Amino acid sequence: MKTRYTEILIRAMLCLTLLAGASISAFAGFHDDAACVANAVTLEQLKSAQQATARFQNTRTAERAGYMNIGLEVPNMGHHWVNFDLVDNVFEADKPEALVYADLGTGRLQLVAVEYLAPYDSAGPPEGFVGTCDGWSPFTPPGGSEPVFWTLHAWIWHANLSGTFAKFNPLIP
Repeated sequence: MKTRYTEILIRAMLCLTLLAGASISAFAGFHDDAACVANAVTLEQLKSAQQATARFQNTRTAERAGYMNIGLEVPNMGHHWVNFDLVDNVFEADKPEALVYADLGTGRLQLVAVEYLAPYDSAGPPEGFVGTCDGWSPFTPPGGSEPVFWTLHAWIWHANLSGTFAKFNPLIP
């Protein structure tokens, strides 16, 4: 009797683990440290961002939609295209202000991440993704002395061993 109960319990736990893994597999680099509490809403927001930016795999398509190459290539990040018309203090998961591209050895740029921008002020960044996983960073442009934007990366198109919301990605040249 006890053995049968244990077997049922193990099977139930395995099913729950597989279901949870299936919903998270699209975001393989997702943070899993104890302080980070991802939830279904965060995952839905990430899926929404991915669906909204799927059409921007090509930089020309991004340019036609208002994104422009700002000439900022950062090691372990990539090349940044920004749509300045979207920059405000409102976070919308499906409307990232920036797209990040990298050459992953194919000789062409591939979409690897989205980035959210908000004007920098001392009040702090806007609320971002639901949960405690994301972390906004102040951005000071090269040659500048003061931050001008709050930035938040979401590595939704290329895995990041450091986490979905990490600023840098060791897998990006």
